[in-house]
Amino acid sequence: MKNDFIRVTRRSDGAWAVFRGSQGLALLAFRVKAHAVAYARAISFSRKLALFVDDKFGIGVRQSSSSLTYPRILN
Repeated sequence: MKNDFIRVTRRSDGAWAVFRGSQGLALLAFRVKAHAVAYARAISFSRKLALFVDDKFGIGVRQSSSSLTYPRILN
């Protein structure tokens, strides 16, 4: 993984955490994985960073930050 990226991983307490960079700067934690992924996609899209989401085995899988799962402009 590159030095500047966003990663969504599961914590030991069951929450989903969003981290930035190889130092593991914690940004936010969510109870629902979909919420963590949506937040991480928005951050990675706005900052042009690589996005990795852990699979069920804890391995980071690269995701496309450009495929936002919600509209960018709300009416």
